Amino acid sequence: MVFAREIHVFDDHAAVLADEQRLTEMRENIRAGDCYIAKNVVPRATLEPVRAWLENIGRASIPNYAPIKQGAPNFHRMNRWDERAHVGGCFHQFVFFPWNDDPFDLFSMCRPIFEMKNRLSDLRADSFLAKEPEDGCTARLAFQFYPSGLGGLNRHADPVDYHQLTVPTMLLSKKGEDYQTGGAYVEREDGTRVDLDAMCDWGDVAYFNAQTIHGVERVDPGAESPWLDFNGRWMLLFAVNKLFDNAAIADAVDLED
Repeated sequence: MVFAREIHVFDDHAAVLADEQRLTEMRENIRAGDCYIAKNVVPRATLEPVRAWLENIGRASIPNYAPIKQGAPNFHRMNRWDERAHVGGCFHQFVFFPWNDDPFDLFSMCRPIFEMKNRLSDLRADSFLAKEPEDGCTARLAFQFYPSGLGGLNRHADPVDYHQLTVPTMLLSKKGEDYQTGGAYVEREDGTRVDLDAMCDWGDVAYFNAQTIHGVERVDPGAESPWLDFNGRWMLLFAVNKLFDNAAIADAVDLED
């Protein structure tokens, strides 16, 4: 378990990715509990049509689920505080794997974030990004929508292992515009919570130790918003997951990630 320490904000994502000294400093600080927010990594104009496309998929097709294994299809699913989940949450998730195609070429668009994630985890920049799994793992993109009045994710910490130190997140929404209260936080040792969403905008990416206590406070509690209106909070999770069917190293089944 790790507690949040300092919050650092920077604009030069590409420059940091190319600077070994800065990467080393950032890696050490993240291990200790610091959080870094990279501004405007992907422009809002690039992300808006992606969000609109996902909303259409969510309205027009039946939610389903596929285990994380080679050849799995892209899919979307809904979680309404499912009691089977290791971490309780309420969100609509849209999952993409590198072996599947999509009209936005999402893995190319998101490659610099995965490369930063890998380098901060002291791995090759291209680790886990191929169409074939590597070391029993694969990269995975998970867009998550938290509906106003319902959406949230319980306080928790995620595992750190050979495949990742940090699980970056990027906003595709803006607090005060798409929703008013709630959103992502990291927790300090004294129990106070740092509101990450208040410091972020569309296309900003947060990097912090996956073992840091974090969650998503209920979005606009008390609001009445039909799920398929898609009013609320949107984010993108940059994950590397162990394959479901690799018994020797598989993560526990978890409906949260």
